[in-house]
Amino acid sequence: MYMSTLKPTLKPTPNIERWTGARAIRSAVVLGQLCIFASACTVDDDPSAEGDTIEGADERSPDLRALEGQSDYAEHPPRAESMSLEFVEPGSENNARLEVQYPEGEVSGDELLVELESGEVILRDTGKAGDLKGGDGVYSAIVSFDIAAEAERRLAFLERVDGEATITEFHGRTAIRTDLFSPENLHFVLDGESIPPQELQPEEVLGSRLALPAAMPPPLPVTIDPEKTLAIRDLSVTRDPSRTGVWTNAGGTCKFTGDAYGAHGFSHLMQEMAVGAGMSTEAWTQDWLRTWELPQVINGDTNDLGFMGLSEVWNRFSFTADDGDPHEFSDTLDMSRPPFQLIAIVNRVDLHEAGVFGGAGGEVRLVFQMVDTTPGGDCKPLDMTVIFEYAVPRHGCTQTKAWATDWYNLDNLTLGTPAYNNALEALTQAAVLNGADPNHVTGSALAQLRVNSRMLSWPHYPTFQWHMQEFVNSGSGLSAVPIAMTPNHSYEMPDIADSSQPIDDFINVYAGSITAGSYTVGLSHPVTQLPFQGGFAPYGLVTYGHSSPYNFGDFSYVDPFASAAGLTPGPGAWLMERNRYWGSHHSDTAARHEFSLNTCNGCHGREVFDDANAYYQDSITYGTDDRSVPGASFEQPFLHMRARDPLDQGPAIFSRFLTGTDDGCTTPTGLAPPLGTEVCTASCCPIGDPANGHDVAQYHYDDLERRGQELESIVNSSCLMQIAAAQVEMYTVAPH
Repeated sequence: MYMSTLKPTLKPTPNIERWTGARAIRSAVVLGQLCIFASACTVDDDPSAEGDTIEGADERSPDLRALEGQSDYAEHPPRAESMSLEFVEPGSENNARLEVQYPEGEVSGDELLVELESGEVILRDTGKAGDLKGGDGVYSAIVSFDIAAEAERRLAFLERVDGEATITEFHGRTAIRTDLFSPENLHFVLDGESIPPQELQPEEVLGSRLALPAAMPPPLPVTIDPEKTLAIRDLSVTRDPSRTGVWTNAGGTCKFTGDAYGAHGFSHLMQEMAVGAGMSTEAWTQDWLRTWELPQVINGDTNDLGFMGLSEVWNRFSFTADDGDPHEFSDTLDMSRPPFQLIAIVNRVDLHEAGVFGGAGGEVRLVFQMVDTTPGGDCKPLDMTVIFEYAVPRHGCTQTKAWATDWYNLDNLTLGTPAYNNALEALTQAAVLNGADPNHVTGSALAQLRVNSRMLSWPHYPTFQWHMQEFVNSGSGLSAVPIAMTPNHSYEMPDIADSSQPIDDFINVYAGSITAGSYTVGLSHPVTQLPFQGGFAPYGLVTYGHSSPYNFGDFSYVDPFASAAGLTPGPGAWLMERNRYWGSHHSDTAARHEFSLNTCNGCHGREVFDDANAYYQDSITYGTDDRSVPGASFEQPFLHMRARDPLDQGPAIFSRFLTGTDDGCTTPTGLAPPLGTEVCTASCCPIGDPANGHDVAQYHYDDLERRGQELESIVNSSCLMQIAAAQVEMYTVAPH
């Protein structure tokens, strides 16, 4: 038994559950009690079980290949009830028995394959090879754990942490509260006693049991600059002429410099997809744009744009072959100077799957905004962004950790230097270059290409409106597909009598699954089997001129950016915000918020952007009149990243959803302490619940902080801890 030299007043560190998120992960790296640093743990199975320990992922034994039917665990890892290490041998080699208790039925079969730092190992509930008793739900293996090295690493981390460092608890992407970081989170819990790393006696641990958290411990504080490691918008990167195209208003003339085929250039990204399909960059891009020329039916959702919308984009290109007709699209695009400006490069490693079960490593994204290159356009940024989103070609815990560490280490370099730009380029090209994903028919690692646009005309719109679309590389082109986690817009249309929405029933029936993050918006509705997932996400306001139930001929879209006076409906009509958020006050409040936040247009609409009561509302009860927190200032909605005007005035503007809404918040009435507030201030302005009002619920966001904490957890924790990550239900975050 371990004999501690601790003072009697110290108590074991409590386990504090927190929520984190990733679209595909439902599992996040756990921080805190064990293996905070990657190299602290190595794993070997019982020597008598020949072939169980694998040196490399590509040298799997037949036994291990047979276990790959558990691949669903990457997205849905099994939840453990408890986890611990018992030190059964002296030293650090094959010295501890890892025991994970699972409830009945949680794991399929009596063997569970996991990947740890030294390779793959099998946890068994067979009574053999390190397991004490078969069939008792305790899955075990003999592993190596150097507790002395682990103590040194924890101390080194504590030396880097500022004394006033804070951690934020998140429910999905909603910030719940912020607390000071406690060094006790890094204590060892041996035989029920909390041991600071500086007081650990490694030679005395034999016969002791090291407890691992039964639920997620608090995260580690962020020690890196997110604008160097997570969301890079510095002009030295986004306007680096050796790596991307650069548009500039020079004396009233819109001029192009730089290299569109550079490593971060728009045409380079298109080219790397085109070459895999055996097409030219021009033909690949032209075919993609022409998808807007004719109506498309996507999961029963008709995307009817027409040539006028396409012309708004097409004719801002210059042409190497010009047909002379702005409404004919047989020109050849000049891809050496496309009308798009890079505004950000984004590391989305927070979208990783459970690497311990072989999951993928998240995404890397390059965000471009369209520029008005036409005569008189003055190089103004236009309301259209194109986001290339690549699936990181890394799988498993060690590869994901190495990938995350490379991003993490960008913090050691200086923005604007060749060393930084070279290191960043190496990371992006690992995902961008043709052949990055050998499993795709063209070798492309593109997960999806997203378009957020107010440049395309839509049916019923008297003016251009924001909308969202998603495309994938089909092997022969970029094809439109349903958008993630977002229903067809018909499910949002309210009843004119009581403002309820068709989506309310889904939210209420599946409220538990929605708040737990275990639901999805599939192609078909789970009850009616009718098309459910939307082919696009429209945005705007809608007027109704007839009674319930509505017909599609009874409404028309109007401009959400018009003045309130211009939105007043005529006799017999009423007006509401259309697709600014999902669900009404007839649905469960918490589930409605989580569901709406996970939709594409909810995340880019009223769920996170405060309208400051700028929009007209008539007497029909659709929530409350005062939905914004008093004192709120209007924030331009829809884009979380937007270019400045002029483009070289400064880096892209980030939304408060990314940069935080909770600086200095206080609450006299206890609304979600310490993040709630009754009146907005310049540094603290939460978002009032759009369906129920600020007096019912308020929400804070700080997504770069959330992503930073996740990056810290991946880099500074052991693969072993990812087994414990599934001990609490993980929350699904849609990929917006």
